[in-house]
Amino acid sequence: MISPTSAPSPADEDHRLIKGIVVRTLLLDVLERDIRTLDTLLLKMPEVYILSLTRIQNDVLKEMLELRKQMRIRGVKVLEETRRKDGIETVYLCRGYMKQFYMLWTFARNEVKKELSRHLQMDLAQT
Repeated sequence: MISPTSAPSPADEDHRLIKGIVVRTLLLDVLERDIRTLDTLLLKMPEVYILSLTRIQNDVLKEMLELRKQMRIRGVKVLEETRRKDGIETVYLCRGYMKQFYMLWTFARNEVKKELSRHLQMDLAQT
């Protein structure tokens, strides 16, 4: 039996990297859309909110750079990302083998929400 504290197998780690890239890509899209929306609203201080979301964008980009570095080290490369009606499909190369990762929109939305709440230092369980 594998202990829960043991390191993930290479396949699990590759999967984690791909999932991390996909979720952060979606998060960047959400942030960009929200920033554009905030800019059109008649708020008293929109620059405060926009600056906050821009800071999160920069943090997410830094995280993506680190994930891509880990992917390069592990021989993992995203080849194609396709948004479908029911989810997002990612085709990637893993040490010479073509693989596929699929995430339903409901799961993706929850993962993006978790990631955004982490950046905002919010506990979603309190809502």
